[in-house]
Amino acid sequence: MQKRIAILGASGAVGNAVAGYVLRAGLLQAGDELQLVGRGVPTSRRKLLAIRADLMDAFDDEQIRIEVVPDVSDVEADVVVVAAGVTASSPTQTRRDLAVVNHAIFEHIADHCVARLSNAMFIVVSNPVELAVKIFSFAGDRKRVIGMGAEQDSLRFARAIAADLGVSRRNIRAMVLGEHGDAMLPLWSSIEVTANDPQAADRLCSLRSRALEAPLPIRVAILRCAVRRLLSEERTSEAYMLAQRALPDARIFVEPSITFDRLHSTPIATANAALQCIAAALTNDGRRLHGQVDLRGEVLGLHGVCGIPLTIRGNEWQAEELDWLDSDEIRALKDSTHSIQEFISGTLIDAVRATVPPEALKVFAD
Repeated sequence: MQKRIAILGASGAVGNAVAGYVLRAGLLQAGDELQLVGRGVPTSRRKLLAIRADLMDAFDDEQIRIEVVPDVSDVEADVVVVAAGVTASSPTQTRRDLAVVNHAIFEHIADHCVARLSNAMFIVVSNPVELAVKIFSFAGDRKRVIGMGAEQDSLRFARAIAADLGVSRRNIRAMVLGEHGDAMLPLWSSIEVTANDPQAADRLCSLRSRALEAPLPIRVAILRCAVRRLLSEERTSEAYMLAQRALPDARIFVEPSITFDRLHSTPIATANAALQCIAAALTNDGRRLHGQVDLRGEVLGLHGVCGIPLTIRGNEWQAEELDWLDSDEIRALKDSTHSIQEFISGTLIDAVRATVPPEALKVFAD
């Protein structure tokens, strides 16, 4: 049976990287289709035609069909990767700023793609991930919408742990749940070392003990302040070195911001995390992922968008139980979910205000 993957935002750095990763990973076979989806304007189509030619030069040996699709309303696919929208253009731009701009784009995709493709799995890459997941879950089947932010954060946490233990990331399993942002929750209790290395296990115990010496938010704030000062002085190398000396749970909050400050994106890491989700959606083999989904009480009675461990079976996500969390971790996850809901609600209110004439708002205020 033919498999079809569509990438919305394929002309951007992240979307382009996702296309390359998908073709390199061997997920598609001869006759399968990769769709590069445009914005419905000639300039977008011209750029995508050039990207298509470049991808074909690199990957045409497998005879995979690479097609340019003019607009989201023309997409027909089994898996839709949403990498469309703007990215933060400066270190001072907030998630709320980004949300207000991307809200209209998410609504357009929901109306013209999500609502129409009832059997497709949607993998959300665009930020804020949580906002897109909520909007798409309103428009279609929420069990077919996954934000890949928690997968990316979990991979970062596992890499940071592996670096400090001196082992490969393949030998580390770790979870970051909650928000793909400041309310994310790295779980020390989730870490498993699969390498047969007693010294690595001892080093992990030491890292955990050190992490308990000061609250994570305080450690993150101190590190972030120092890194920002170094970046303002163009001391990028020293900023990275400082972040790498921090404990892994604090490092994953700050180190990506250094990369983003210099590239205005993290395209390769983002594409790799997206690839894990795409592969799980295509194979439907029940492998564990971490993703932002719209919960309705499936996990710990949580309601709203939250990053959790999950699997994909029967072409829909299924939540993994989290009854092994301790009381502090459960409380922290509930706080993160509440923070996400406040953020989404505030963004939606801002979006409504932007479409309502000032005189109408005055009437409500009166």
